[in-house]
Amino acid sequence: MIKWIFLLLLSTAAIAQELQKEYFFTDNTIVSTDLFPKMQKRFELVRIPAGKILYRMDAKVVAKTFELNGIRLETGKIRFVTFIKKSPVDVTSLKIQLTRVLQERYPTIAIENISIMPHGYLASLPPEANAVFDPSCYLNGNGTFYIIDSDGLRRYFDYSLDATLNVLHTTRKVLRRENLNTANTALKEVPFESFRDTPLTGIPEHPHRFRAGLKQATPIISRNIEKMPLILKDDNVIVEVRNGSVILELIATATQEGGLYDIITIQKRDGKRSRAKVIGEKRVELQ
Repeated sequence: MIKWIFLLLLSTAAIAQELQKEYFFTDNTIVSTDLFPKMQKRFELVRIPAGKILYRMDAKVVAKTFELNGIRLETGKIRFVTFIKKSPVDVTSLKIQLTRVLQERYPTIAIENISIMPHGYLASLPPEANAVFDPSCYLNGNGTFYIIDSDGLRRYFDYSLDATLNVLHTTRKVLRRENLNTANTALKEVPFESFRDTPLTGIPEHPHRFRAGLKQATPIISRNIEKMPLILKDDNVIVEVRNGSVILELIATATQEGGLYDIITIQKRDGKRSRAKVIGEKRVELQ
């Protein structure tokens, strides 16, 4: 009985194997474990002719070879499998550039490992290759960048990294327009994988508030917050009234909130309302 259960588990594991579109190789003799490193059964799949950088096989032929060795593969929608010779280039300089770019944005990021792989075969890197990164690199643990080679052509690379980042999280449920501060947030280490916007790694220098309510333990990203307006509704404000070279000041109440140069409504002591432009903190200019 135990033997049958063991065989059933092996069969299930084999069925779960899914074929990929591309595989990299260093040895021209491709074996089963080049495709599935954890596979216990090792057998030859194909011998790629010397000098070949790319070699394509029909996915059905690959699946049939595995089937003849007692292993079933799921090919899905894959029609061909491409084997690409692994480039011998040293990508250390590119790793350093990626590290520098991320550390400039996130000084506290902890990078454990970076993997960089060129698209296709690349014999060497041009001297002083400068990587061009997409802004999305600040939000994802994997992506694509390019360099310009000596012929002026773009050479693309895929990268992935293992890293962690201390990101500000809510410590309780917060409400819309609630001030962001140390009482309702705390730093928490998370994997640097995927963010919808730039994650906050500390309390902003200038006062901010939440754009909308958030649940407890929610990682905070830049779109979740906004700068505190210079004037809030019901604030007492100083109103500047210009008459030629003379400036008069009076006190009024803001009936709206507003940022710098916004036009808001104020209410004077006599109850009359007027339009005024925000020119500073709790200071407006009568329009």
